[in-house]
Amino acid sequence: MSVYLIDGYNLLHQLLGHDAADDLEEERARLVDHIASYMGGTSDRAIVVFDAHSQVLQKTESATRNVDVYFGSFSRTADSIIEKEAYYLSQGENVVVVSSDYALQQTIFRPNVVRRSSRQFAGDLQEHTKRIAISQKCIRMGHRIEDRIDPGTVDRLKALRDGLAGREEAPDSTDSSEPRS
Repeated sequence: MSVYLIDGYNLLHQLLGHDAADDLEEERARLVDHIASYMGGTSDRAIVVFDAHSQVLQKTESATRNVDVYFGSFSRTADSIIEKEAYYLSQGENVVVVSSDYALQQTIFRPNVVRRSSRQFAGDLQEHTKRIAISQKCIRMGHRIEDRIDPGTVDRLKALRDGLAGREEAPDSTDSSEPRS
């Protein structure tokens, strides 16, 4: 079992690129969902830490048992929380630190600690999402209406379409110069 310590905004920036998020709260929730999915099939767990501008460290309720989300404070940045947790957890567990912050990566050299850049981990998340989407266990839903309705209804709709198309192509028997009443 491994514990992933993730610099949330660092990873979010990697996934979004330079695009500004319209709804930051929604993007954070989506990120946590991706991480929970990634951790779902394993015994691993993740601690996602976001920088925040509040007086105290805050832990939010997580929808899954294997992902915890923390928001730092004025006195404790995400990097300092990750550094401290990496030190503490590495004494008994394997730790994976996900951050592209150079200073943080330089301070976490410890036994049982693996460093992953946000770019590497973003690639892992995207690959995991692709594997799930391609999986045979995935429920596939047709995107075309004819894939979702019975063949008899499809035939009747096609006949209706063809009938309407034929009517539009037929010349009108009335003189078009006279107004219709």
